[in-house]
Amino acid sequence: MTFRSLCRAIFTGTAIVLGLAAASPGPVCAEQVTIRMWMHEHPPRIAIDKAIIAEFEKANPDIKVDYAVIAVSEFSTKLLTAFASGSGPDLFNQSVLMVAQYYSSRVLAPIDYAAMGYADENALTSNYLTGFDGIRFAGKLYGVPTEVSNYACYLNNTIWKIAGLDPNRDFPKTWEEMPVLAEKLTVRDANGVPRRRGFDFDWPSGPAYWLTLNSMMRQRGASLIDEVAYKATFDGPDAQLVVQYLVDWVNKYKLGGPQYTDTRTDFLAGKLATDCSFGIWGIPQMHDAKIDYTVKPLPRFADAKNDNGYDAYAYYMMVNARSAPAVQKAAWKLARLYVDHAVELFTGAGLFVPRQDVMAKTADSDSQVFLTELKKAKFAPRVVGFNQVVDVLVRGRDAMMQGGQPVASVLPQENDDVNAVLKREKARAEAMLK
Repeated sequence: MTFRSLCRAIFTGTAIVLGLAAASPGPVCAEQVTIRMWMHEHPPRIAIDKAIIAEFEKANPDIKVDYAVIAVSEFSTKLLTAFASGSGPDLFNQSVLMVAQYYSSRVLAPIDYAAMGYADENALTSNYLTGFDGIRFAGKLYGVPTEVSNYACYLNNTIWKIAGLDPNRDFPKTWEEMPVLAEKLTVRDANGVPRRRGFDFDWPSGPAYWLTLNSMMRQRGASLIDEVAYKATFDGPDAQLVVQYLVDWVNKYKLGGPQYTDTRTDFLAGKLATDCSFGIWGIPQMHDAKIDYTVKPLPRFADAKNDNGYDAYAYYMMVNARSAPAVQKAAWKLARLYVDHAVELFTGAGLFVPRQDVMAKTADSDSQVFLTELKKAKFAPRVVGFNQVVDVLVRGRDAMMQGGQPVASVLPQENDDVNAVLKREKARAEAMLK
């Protein structure tokens, strides 16, 4: 028996006993709503998810949550495939790197403030330090952040001291100083190949390379993409300077490169003295690995035009615009309860959201480095076909760093190739509407 028919039977029987008209159960028995909720796999978060859902269903017996956890490696593809076929989830959590794709396909429903229990946008956002610019399109918000983060630099104090360096005194403030410092921390084998790197960029990760490029370009007043004009803009002199710096890091100074293990793994294993690809969520990992560490802001160029470290990134809880209106309202209601558990998500799963209640848990000096940098951070440009754009950038990177092709000849072609991807993928996303 369905919830609706059971409720009707109970109401009708009660009405007959009391001698009342039993024509309709009326508002007493609202139609049961099911929310299909998809989340990517993050093991420390799953138990918290289930507890939140149980709390929600208990408080809302007319709403059921169909909760699915999908492997990170499959999540983006499964979401896009489901949306293309019209069978996507009602409520889902995904990175800012993909939101332009969903917005262009009109998958995203604007926030229903009333359903969330807020009077308006300000009532929602006033409790947050930042995080909403990544999900704002044409003046409207389409999601609420479940994680907002930025990277800073972790220094292994033990390795630094063995090299005769003081982490607080000697950490460089500029990129121009970094090669000399990294060499002092580097240990090479008999052939001159680093077996412990002093510092390196996180080459194996496409998203990390995207954030690195745009953050360093932003310091120089450039950018990978002009989001308003929707065109690639990284073949100018400032962009060339940034890319040449990265090429020289690998080929001139031989301090690292794409052939190495990802930097987070090597830093936690003591094979890297300095890493700048952890967020505030990395602090518990340092404790678990028993690393004596110091946190420092990302270096800037000596003549930087903008005082910024790494770009911010975020994950948002979003609602499918193609879901039934009643389901959308229920989904936004669940989203409110979910983000109201932000403290538990931070302390139990390392998911940091700059809400007042969460920031109260981050009074230590290391956390303050991230919060100070976060105030200066902007989101990287949002593009449709993000993965395809990153593929172009990585191919160009390898052509320069491993193929020896000059920066001045590769970047213009990369620019053209990215523009072709932007045009093609946006048209493909818009075709989903037909």
